[in-house]
Amino acid sequence: MIGSPSGDALTKLVQSITLLTAVSRRGSFAGAAQDLGLDPSAVSHRIRALEAALGLALFDRTTRRVRPNRAGEILCQAANRSLDEVERALVAARAMKSEKAIRLSVHSSLAMKWLIARLPDAQRAGIDLSLDVREGLAGFDTGDVDAGFRFGPGPYPGLHAIRLSKCHIQPVIGTSYPGAGRLQEAALRDGSVPILADSGAEKFRTGTTWEDYWKLLGLNDGRVKPSQHFDRADLMLQGAIGGLGVALGRSLLIEDDIRHGLLRPVGRTVRVSSAYWLVTTSELAESQGVRLLRDWLKEQIRLTLR
Repeated sequence: MIGSPSGDALTKLVQSITLLTAVSRRGSFAGAAQDLGLDPSAVSHRIRALEAALGLALFDRTTRRVRPNRAGEILCQAANRSLDEVERALVAARAMKSEKAIRLSVHSSLAMKWLIARLPDAQRAGIDLSLDVREGLAGFDTGDVDAGFRFGPGPYPGLHAIRLSKCHIQPVIGTSYPGAGRLQEAALRDGSVPILADSGAEKFRTGTTWEDYWKLLGLNDGRVKPSQHFDRADLMLQGAIGGLGVALGRSLLIEDDIRHGLLRPVGRTVRVSSAYWLVTTSELAESQGVRLLRDWLKEQIRLTLR
């Protein structure tokens, strides 16, 4: 582009932003030197070096005052705007570091079966938590969310990921199902009870399908295929509570319902490779809000799984 400054000239201009701002504000090299803690001769030397690099005279000098000429006014105004923007950005960055309000992305099943019931406790812990509930993964590039509560094998490239907890899966049946109290694991393989499945586990390959369960138990023969599929794990578990059959539950999604007498375990527990994670950007990872949320989630998970 015609008239574009060289790289060295542009670098020197950027380095001189505070100097230009001080000289234009004070109207003298001496005043600028006092504000910046420099010798007046050093200010004068730097301004002349900048003018030489740009190939422009920026100030009209008299014995009493220094005034920016038209070119100097343009650059001083730009320097003032730049400095104001940097100051606003610094205030925002500091506020971000100490901010306790968190916009958390979470899948619907985890929100419905576990997290929402614990939001009052989050408030008591001083965490202002708002939820972005969706099935897909919310992006961080738009700034819509600050962190994500994820379930999966990980890792999450480009994000700072904190592993919160391992995960187990276990068959469960609603206590309203006829004969639920007498049901044994063998019934899961002989076709005597309906099998409910979560299509999301298959779609997102979390390692929590019935096929994964049988393989982890080493029981690949005689499996009964699911008779009914649900789009989400919470819907599958609600179907089991309603008496439709046996569902394959996972950690955090079934403990509350078991304690409340709505679900009953009917098979062995096995650990899967997927885990629960808190993911965020590297810039927010050490902010006060994310650290509070991390510690709170770990404690709530510990209380749930104990």
